[in-house]
Amino acid sequence: MGQYNIVINTDMGESFGRFKLGNDEELMKYTTTANLACGFHGGDPTVMRNTVRLAKEYDIAVGAHPSFYDLRGFGRRMIDITPEEMTNDVLYQLGALEAFLKVEGMTMQHVFPHGMLDPLVSYKEEYGDAFLKTIMEYNPELVIILEGKCPLYKKAKADGMKVAAFGAPDLKYDSEGNVVIERVKKAVDPAEVARQAVSIVKDHRLKTIDGKEIELEADVLVFHGDAANSVEVLKKVREEFEKEGIDATEWQI
Repeated sequence: MGQYNIVINTDMGESFGRFKLGNDEELMKYTTTANLACGFHGGDPTVMRNTVRLAKEYDIAVGAHPSFYDLRGFGRRMIDITPEEMTNDVLYQLGALEAFLKVEGMTMQHVFPHGMLDPLVSYKEEYGDAFLKTIMEYNPELVIILEGKCPLYKKAKADGMKVAAFGAPDLKYDSEGNVVIERVKKAVDPAEVARQAVSIVKDHRLKTIDGKEIELEADVLVFHGDAANSVEVLKKVREEFEKEGIDATEWQI
């Protein structure tokens, strides 16, 4: 066992129909948990079931990655919806994924709001309250993945819910610690991502786009399967973790 432990979490199941996105089976070899698209930003029923089967084969913990109903924008555009509409959209997606997990004898481990749904629930109180109520009513045992600095993380923690703070080594951060969301995920430097990942785990720090260093506490490292070289990135991260005595684990919350 290494001196450090971290959950490695990867977005998967984001293909749709004839459009293939990411190499899920290869990614399964390097991750410990997976966020599965639930049909709103990616992932049709066949993709969802096949990805669940892959996760079962590779013994990967599965969670839901609910999104805005935005296939064209991949969930990365802010959509004007009411808290009630958001609640029903999230429930719909949780139920869809749960059906495929159930028939494969698996259980849902976590939930992680995707794209622009994340900042909506994380920073707008009315939506955040509705989101937490939805998870509490659906399954209070689900781990909720959020930014550690956001108000929703603090509220979920205070309410006794299971919550995990994430860091995203393959994304860019500004000097305020905010993730810079890009409409199209580009290839990234595996070595640089690995350095960021090691820094977050061991030093609780990361480098921003303007060269500053900021503090970041994380229980989970999130990686994005839609990057062109996502497999190479995760492989490099795992190689560096082995050198640095960092173990990739499943949920310990």
